[in-house]
Amino acid sequence: MLVLSSSQGIDRDKRIIFTEADLILLCLLDGEKKITDLRPQTGLSTTSIYNNVKRLLDLGLIEDDRKGSPGNRILKLTDKGYRVARLLKILKDELTPKEVELRPE
Repeated sequence: MLVLSSSQGIDRDKRIIFTEADLILLCLLDGEKKITDLRPQTGLSTTSIYNNVKRLLDLGLIEDDRKGSPGNRILKLTDKGYRVARLLKILKDELTPKEVELRPE
């Protein structure tokens, strides 16, 4: 599990724990991606990504095209995965501090 702190957009008083698999689902919410694209976006090691991708495939939350080398396979959310990822996004957004710009009248 990873703890997202203020440096990652979550206020220190409102920490939330996401699993590595959750981070992958959140990345795929923006659209299909190659496995190699997930490393810079999640900050996870290649081994962690492959292990979590296998689990997510087994759970039916993502699917891949099975074409090309393993790193170049395209991953995308299934309908079930999309619903889970949307819930994770709502949770992340709810706990992320909002910036408000105050202007004098």
